[in-house]
Amino acid sequence: MMIKWISIFSLGCWLLVSTAQAQVSVALSDNLLILNSQTRSSMFELVNLGSEPTEFRLTTDKLLLGTKEDASKIIRWAPSRVLVPANRTIPVRVSARPTPELAAGEYIFRVGVTAEAQPVPRRPRPGDAAEAPPEGIAVSIPLVPTLPVTIYMRHQIEAPMIDVEPLVLTPDDKEMMGYFPVTKRIPAYSFVGQVLVLEKTTGQRINSGRLHLSQGGTGRSRVGMPRGQTPLDDSAEYCLHVWDHFPGKGEPTLVVCGS
Repeated sequence: MMIKWISIFSLGCWLLVSTAQAQVSVALSDNLLILNSQTRSSMFELVNLGSEPTEFRLTTDKLLLGTKEDASKIIRWAPSRVLVPANRTIPVRVSARPTPELAAGEYIFRVGVTAEAQPVPRRPRPGDAAEAPPEGIAVSIPLVPTLPVTIYMRHQIEAPMIDVEPLVLTPDDKEMMGYFPVTKRIPAYSFVGQVLVLEKTTGQRINSGRLHLSQGGTGRSRVGMPRGQTPLDDSAEYCLHVWDHFPGKGEPTLVVCGS
């Protein structure tokens, strides 16, 4: 299986779609939430960046229903449908209510957020002449964007962690200076944490962001070091700092360095 470079997540999921009726310009404040024994509730925001009111509709991902990791019976969320005014935000609140018999483990819940512009009807003005209907047939098919939101509920387990292998340099790669191979310690669970690559001597920041490795799969990925304008210095030492949560606070959970 080919291993791709990880994509460091930057908060805000933006989507701009032009339709026959209006322009839909929407965003989510985040697309990934973590709930656990200490944090039983959280929220994300529906953001309408457009000039028209936009209706947001949230629907459950039916592919997860009935699976071993299905969290639909213990997750509560609202609203499921809301009209967001132009240039405004509306919060979606999510909470977990685990039952006493729920086994320890990580459960998953996913919703699709669909947005569709609601044009404001134009009021006729005095003196407006009635328009003659055009000849032929006109069909309007609006495009409806859908954004996924993933919610992990970790019940009676510690935050999953990854192992980091030594730095692998790629001097012939025009885009990457090198990478740190990473592997989930528990393949069945997800990993959601902060990663930060620094040059040890100068403290120069090479890469930073959220690393998300989903449930299942091989659990392997790479934290890349974009080359950019930084030359590969043989005397430099690069260190990968890893936190088992995002955003990373306090001392990192793991630090691995390599020249």
